[in-house]
Amino acid sequence: MEEKTPTESVSTIMSTQIVTVRPTDKVEKALRMMVRHRIGSIIVVEKEKPVGIITERDISTRTAKGQNVRGMLVSKIMSKHLVTIDPSMQVWEAVEQMIRKDIRRLPVIDANKLVGMVTERDIFRWMIKVAYEPSIPEDLKQLLDTRAHAHALAG
Repeated sequence: MEEKTPTESVSTIMSTQIVTVRPTDKVEKALRMMVRHRIGSIIVVEKEKPVGIITERDISTRTAKGQNVRGMLVSKIMSKHLVTIDPSMQVWEAVEQMIRKDIRRLPVIDANKLVGMVTERDIFRWMIKVAYEPSIPEDLKQLLDTRAHAHALAG
């Protein structure tokens, strides 16, 4: 029996509700937004162009070193090297990027515009559906759909 590799594009699993901050915003603002939207990262944009990302890890690493980050500018702690993907990229290619680059989030860029975000959580939900195809148990399908919908609303 020949194995089939799913060919869905990341546009089918990405979140389109993206939370952003500017490099000149205070980290405290980014933290409040992360808590409010129940997310682990925020894309940093300048003139609507993504220039970095600020993550829970960026904040917790500096806090563990004794730095008071709340009053700092986002630009001082954000990760500046932003690995991005195209919405037409296959999900498996995005997974490979995340593994190779050791990252958990991939901003999705189309024509130099931020159009979405793919996270480990999105990949996990997708992998569960693929693993169970074509007969995913209805209760698991409903749970995955409900959680994905709640995550999209929170973003």
